[in-house]
Amino acid sequence: MVRISHISFAPVLFLFSFSATAQPATYQDFTFSIPQGAALVDGEPSYFSDIQMQATVEGDFAVVAAEKNNLVTVQSVVANVAESLPVQVSLTVSGEKSVPCVELLEPAIFISDAVFTIVLAESTLGPAESCIAVVDPFETTIALDTDGLDSGSYTVRVNGVETSFEL
Repeated sequence: MVRISHISFAPVLFLFSFSATAQPATYQDFTFSIPQGAALVDGEPSYFSDIQMQATVEGDFAVVAAEKNNLVTVQSVVANVAESLPVQVSLTVSGEKSVPCVELLEPAIFISDAVFTIVLAESTLGPAESCIAVVDPFETTIALDTDGLDSGSYTVRVNGVETSFEL
């Protein structure tokens, strides 16, 4: 469990992810509980689960606890651009999870200028769980929201592996 006494939101981009099967974020007893979130700190991606933020007397929130998830190893990223209206872009991502007993988490997608940064992490094993220590290959598809983007060249980074596409 990562414990953080206070975090400034100015230099950090946060993305909180809520998938259809996950519990939504809740606020109770001055604590904001967020099931999953990702952050870019100085361009470096991180992914967290079970984030706890407490209200401060200044009226903002301080992160008081979060479990850091392992990022999966990405080996290849292929951009697929469908010649449709509107243009649809998806990524085929291949790589390895650390063990077969974990699941891929919902990808966190950041966009800044013409760069998509995608953070792809895996779930953690529970304290009583054990798993054979062998890497587990995966392939997944990630849709990119390109509505409202200008024509041009875009870069995509998934856990440090880069590709590009044209709109």
